[in-house]
Parts: sequence; C-alpha cells; structure tokens
Amino acid sequence: MFKILVRSLLVLATMLMSVSVAAYAQTNNSANTVTTFFIEGEPNVLDPQAASTIDEFQVLYNVYEGLVTYDPKTLDPKPLLADSWDISSDSTVYTFHLHKGVKFQNGRDMTADDVKYSLERLGNPTTGTSYTGLLLNSVKGFNDMRVTDATKRATTLSGVEVIDPLTVKITLTAPVGSFLKQLTLPGGFIVPKEAVGADFAQNPVGTGPYKLKEWQHQTSITLVANDAYWGGAPVVKTAIMRTSPGASQQVLEYQANNSDVAVVPEPDLARLQQDSTLSKALFNVPILSTFFFRVNLKDPALSKPEVRQALAYAIDRDAIVQTVLAGQGSAAQGLYPPGLSAFDKSYQPYPHDVAKAKDLLTKAGFPNGLTIEVRTGQVESELRILNAIQQQVADAGITLKINSTEKSLYDQDRGACKMQLGTISFSQDYADADDFVPQLYRTGGSLQKCGYDSYEGAADIAAMISKAAALPLGADRDAAYRQIEKAGIDRGVIIPIIHNTRTVLVNPRLSGIVIDNNSYVLFNRITIAK
Repeated sequence: MFKILVRSLLVLATMLMSVSVAAYAQTNNSANTVTTFFIEGEPNVLDPQAASTIDEFQVLYNVYEGLVTYDPKTLDPKPLLADSWDISSDSTVYTFHLHKGVKFQNGRDMTADDVKYSLERLGNPTTGTSYTGLLLNSVKGFNDMRVTDATKRATTLSGVEVIDPLTVKITLTAPVGSFLKQLTLPGGFIVPKEAVGADFAQNPVGTGPYKLKEWQHQTSITLVANDAYWGGAPVVKTAIMRTSPGASQQVLEYQANNSDVAVVPEPDLARLQQDSTLSKALFNVPILSTFFFRVNLKDPALSKPEVRQALAYAIDRDAIVQTVLAGQGSAAQGLYPPGLSAFDKSYQPYPHDVAKAKDLLTKAGFPNGLTIEVRTGQVESELRILNAIQQQVADAGITLKINSTEKSLYDQDRGACKMQLGTISFSQDYADADDFVPQLYRTGGSLQKCGYDSYEGAADIAAMISKAAALPLGADRDAAYRQIEKAGIDRGVIIPIIHNTRTVLVNPRLSGIVIDNNSYVLFNRITIAK
C-alpha cells in the first residue's frame, strides 16, 4: 500500500532542526510543557497495527517503539528495542538481539514473544491495517495469513521465530534491502498482549518515553513523560498536541504564546519575515514528497514521449517556487525528493526551454500545439500551481484545461484513469527510493489502467526495480535507483513539478531536534531553556 496524499497541509518534515536557546515563557503552559498542532486532524485510533494517518503516527512515535528506529538526520536505520542484528549471507534472515530490561508502561518486561505477537497481530487481516503489506509482504508465511478462506488461514507467521526471550529471528522470502527501514513504521511497534482489549485503540500501552494522559476529542491529546523509560526520563514532561484551527490561526496562537510550533501559510510569510523577532523563529522545512503529473500513457496524444517531454520542458518550476509558493518548495526535476540518499541534485533533465518544447511537439505531429486536460481536486495551493503552469505552457502552444472537482470524484476518476493528466502529491511511507519507484512502473490498479505496466521501456524498468530492491543499503543501491529514475523521467512517464516544503515557527526556548528529517516531533529529543 502506498500513501498518495493530496492535501493542503502536508506533513511537517525532513529537515533536522537544532534551535538556538533563548529565554521564552508561555503564558498558558509550564516550563516543561511543549505544545504543537496536529497537521490534518485528531487521530481516530492509537493502535499501531491499525493506525494509518500522519497525526496518529505523530502520537504513536512518542508512545511506542519498534525493533529499529531511524537516524533523525540521515533516516538510516539504527537500533532501538533491538541492540543489534545479524543478517545472513543471502540477506534473507535477520536475527535481532533485544535490549535487556525494557519494560512496557504497565511495568512488564518486554520479550521476544511480544515481538512475534505484535507482528502476527499486524499480519492478521482482522486487526492489522497499518501498512501491513509494506512491512510483511516479504516475510515468510505472510501470504498464509492472508488467504481468502478463513478456515485455511494461518494464525502465525512462520517467518518469525522466537529463539530465546531476548532473540527473535525473521526470515524473508527474498532479499529486500529496505526491510530495516520498513520496520521503523508504526505497524512494527511492539505491544503487550494483555493490554489489547476493546478499548486498546483509545488507551495505548507501549515501551516509549511518553504515556497517554488525556484525550479531549476534537480538542487535544496530552502525553506525560514515562519517568521509568528504559532510555532515560525525558526533559519535556508534558506534550500537548492540539487540533489545528487552520494555519493562519496557528500563527496567531503562536504569537499569543499558546503554542511552540506553528505552520506558516504563504500569505503570512512576508509579514513574519519582516518582523525582527518572529523572523528569527522561522524555519523552512523540506518534506519528503513530490508533486507531479501522472500521465494516461494510453491517451492518443500523451502516449507519445515527445508530447510528455514537451510539457516537461514548457514548465518553469523555479518561477513557480519563487512566485506562487513564495519560496516554500524546490523545483522537482526527478522523482526522489531531497533528503533521500538516492536524490541526485545534478540530475536536471528538463530545464525551462520553450523552443525545445515547440520542436518536440512538431516532431510528435502537433506543429500548431494541442489541448491537454488535467484533472485535480480542490486543494487551493495546487490550483494556484496549475494556473501558473497553464500560463507558462501556453508559450509552447499547449492549452492546459484545468478540471477541478470534489476530491472523492477526482479520486474515483483517477482510480479508473478517466483523465489525460492527473495531479499527485506523493509523500513517503518510509525513507527509501523503493517507496517511490512504483510511480514509474506498476501492475494492477489505477496505474495499470493508465498504462504504467506496458509503455515502451516498461519491461526494462521493471527488471531494474527487481534487481535494485534486493541490493543492501548503500552507494550501489542508490546508484541503481538513480538509473531507474532516469529511465522513467527521461521518457516522461511522470512529469515532476515541485518538492514541497513548509515554513514553521519554532519557539526559541526549544533546542535539540524539534522536527526530525522524517517529519515528526519526538518530544524526548527536545531540551528546554531554563
């Protein structure tokens, strides 16, 4: 399952923020309290095996933990509940050595049995919904747990074996270089069996540095420090996550000293940049996402690579970033956003070139230009981008018609590929290039209906993806994914437009890592000026 997000407030993310210390006092909170806002809305569930939204994940990353976490700078996997792991010579068997002395928030020791239980709970089709396939597709025995006939369905994962109380072995059906990164997702968080009951989704129990204190629905969630946390008691004693009142209102709340982190909308940016005090609290935070055009590769006109390439050359991405987005973003030439190890800033296949675009259209049989319709939802910032593109590509002879409809209707038509072009804002599930490449080649679903399994060169890209996925993390793997990106983008299979960023206000009293490179605020990484 891949997460395609079309929304106005994308996840806050992907820049390490070490904030300088300065005196600052909140009028409504104690000195050891940090207050933030949810991005989209309050969570529905706080069950790691069932959660699926950004805001649910924001809470879960503070309450629960998995075997593996990510480095806040590089996003590379690093030990957490597992002190270390061994990988077999064929890269299919992972043996995890658990940290001794870890306790759940109910006081019980965590063991390898809890790891097996949690992964099997994720694999159970009646309970596991949190990106189940991403974590378990490659684990031996997963398919046996997902058979349609419940009477023949396995209840255990044969690929997860308890060796002793502090050792667990996971066997894969084939090498998957990103497996450790996949384990950092909340679906892989460890839960205690005895706490799982009818109200578990509202009353989480993990091993993490924070515990749920209060959930005022539609208002806020309050976490308090787990002073018995095995990694040491956090400095931030209370963390409050409030339901967002809207970005402009967030700024006002910040200015009233009622929050520590606030999203800054584009209309407010110039005013804040000119403020001698507030300008020092502004941080431009990139997001691991790419906004692009998905193409109906079966469309009579767009099936021609020259037409797709002409459209790509006709777009002035830098102008969009500087004018439409007020600098909140970066021009996207490729699929991978900055922050991924496979990102290549030197790859610039489509500089703005109107003459080149006209020449390609002539070669494609459209010397007098053509009309293309783009389908989209009703996200205001994306509509402004499309309006700018509409004006830009007209210089090359392309008439871009914008068909904006209610999101559910757009999603339905996009799923059936009833379009020539469609807007996509794709944010990572986990920080690896293999999470992005299905946008270039995919069998099944809407992408297959749009011809993403059968365009010229698709078979070659499919073979490249299969080979790259098995490579271990490192330079060779990144190079392989760059070759895949080039093969798809040079053909114009998708048309990248921008990589998103978000500007935020961060209270100067906070230091340490306020927002990590994976988009989340982990409160135990924050320190506070006295």
